[in-house]
Amino acid sequence: MDKGKLSTGANLLRLSTLGLNLALSIFAGLALGWGAQKIFHCGDWIMLVGTLLGIVAGYYGLFNDIKNLPKDKDKPSSLKP
Repeated sequence: MDKGKLSTGANLLRLSTLGLNLALSIFAGLALGWGAQKIFHCGDWIMLVGTLLGIVAGYYGLFNDIKNLPKDKDKPSSLKP
């Protein structure tokens, strides 16, 4: 199925997952940093590095998903810039 021909409900569902993916990426980075801290007995800096990597990965995925969203050419004229 072509991305440009998805229904409005499918597009809204796709948009609603963007924030969830961002938050899960950050918590996954935090969990990996915490796990590495427990395994390798490092200082707290490794948890910070894991969290920062999760933030970078989350925003990368967010911008990549936004870039790949279909352009809506059927907007009402009141919403066009």
